[in-house]
Amino acid sequence: MIVALIGIALVVISLRFFLGPEAAATAFGVPSTTSGMDTGAYLSVKAIRDLASALIIFALIALGDAQALGWVTLAMSIIPVGDAAIVARRGGHPALSYAMHGGTAVVAAAAGLVLVLGG
Repeated sequence: MIVALIGIALVVISLRFFLGPEAAATAFGVPSTTSGMDTGAYLSVKAIRDLASALIIFALIALGDAQALGWVTLAMSIIPVGDAAIVARRGGHPALSYAMHGGTAVVAAAAGLVLVLGG
């Protein structure tokens, strides 16, 4: 199931932001800066957000409610749309913004629709 793979990917991303925040930020599309501000807190917020999103997905999978999982996945597809906008606004590489984050949004929305429509 594609939604389970999304959940697993979110756990991996979350761990990466906890264990190697600077490298993870660069891979996200917006490298952290050392301009006197401790960016570690902000990067940890991203890690927690992704981990919580994964746990919600896994909980809904465990409950076996495909309709609820579909609606939640559809709602959560706004997260990578926001991520794409953040990367684009902060001078990140456009291809990374649109391909990685935009592609993730499309896959999440499509998977959510399939679940909602009972496919």
